Amino acid sequence: MSPNPSTADSPSEERSSTESASAANAAAQIELHKKLAPRYQLRYAFEFSRMFEHDWHNEILSHVPSGPGLVMDLGCGTGLFLADILAAGEAGVGVDISHAMLSVGRSALPDAMLLAGDAEHLPVSSGSFKAVVCKGSLHHVRNHEAFIENSAKILADHGLLVMSEPCNDNPLIRFARWMLYRNSEHFDEGDQGFCRRDLVALYESCGFEVTKVKKYGILAYALCGFPDHIGIMRYVPGNKLFTKLFIGIDRVVCAIPGLSMLAFQLIVVGKPKR
Repeated sequence: MSPNPSTADSPSEERSSTESASAANAAAQIELHKKLAPRYQLRYAFEFSRMFEHDWHNEILSHVPSGPGLVMDLGCGTGLFLADILAAGEAGVGVDISHAMLSVGRSALPDAMLLAGDAEHLPVSSGSFKAVVCKGSLHHVRNHEAFIENSAKILADHGLLVMSEPCNDNPLIRFARWMLYRNSEHFDEGDQGFCRRDLVALYESCGFEVTKVKKYGILAYALCGFPDHIGIMRYVPGNKLFTKLFIGIDRVVCAIPGLSMLAFQLIVVGKPKR
């Protein structure tokens, strides 16, 4: 006998199932990032890797509206991006679910505003921020819609949501990322990247108008951004010069239609439709 549709698949049961899955994932992410916090310190311990990260941060920040207003770094981790937000003269607030990550951030940025929370339960008032920036945060959650919808709630009028997420437009990168997430203890198997069309559609389904889509990071991303995983540049003489060269090459290639599918990151900018 088939189950009664009025009770088996009721909206309340679906919400309960979604909330349970989100809570389980949140707990798993907290535990994972407790282990990863020391690796993040190693990742950013080199001048060449910080040079790459600084360029990545500047690319994201270039889409933040000018003028007064708060900028939230949602999923701020150890605070490296937040440091660049503050250095750019913005009033930045960092939010992360991992207390281990925030502990590192508070040591490096003792005067910064760092809050514990996640995208589904943001510890801030609605309409407070001119921009929410997310560098690789969305793929760590399971309820993508709640992440984006809650970001919309805290944005002021004409505020922007700027995300940089792993790009899966290239089938080879998509397969490599799937293998890495599945087999490495440093990733969660449930994490995923996004194809351009899917991330744009997600923005739009959550009430956003997408105003900009860009690709970012190829050689510099793979060779300079993650010395805790791919450490070859740590031993290359003149690695800062190579990093600068790779960043320049990446910028050109990412601007060429067709070749841009080689990029590892997708940057999407959107504003809520109000």
